[in-house]
Amino acid sequence: MDLIIFQFDRQILILRIGFMFYVEREFYVTPFKEKRNKWIWFLFVFVFGYFGYSIYLAFRRRLILKRVFSPKFNKRN
Repeated sequence: MDLIIFQFDRQILILRIGFMFYVEREFYVTPFKEKRNKWIWFLFVFVFGYFGYSIYLAFRRRLILKRVFSPKFNKRN
């Protein structure tokens, strides 16, 4: 019984580490309006885990910069 619990805990730990790498990558790529918000939300997600990430997704639209479409096409003469 102890072996089954140990394996389950190990799987949860591996999933948690993978999830944190995903969140870290998303925060690195996403342009926030204020850099301070990026660190605050990262700590919030780190402490509260999946619940914190779902809260972040609810407020994400207000925190990040809106993408602007500005293509730079090369004009040929």
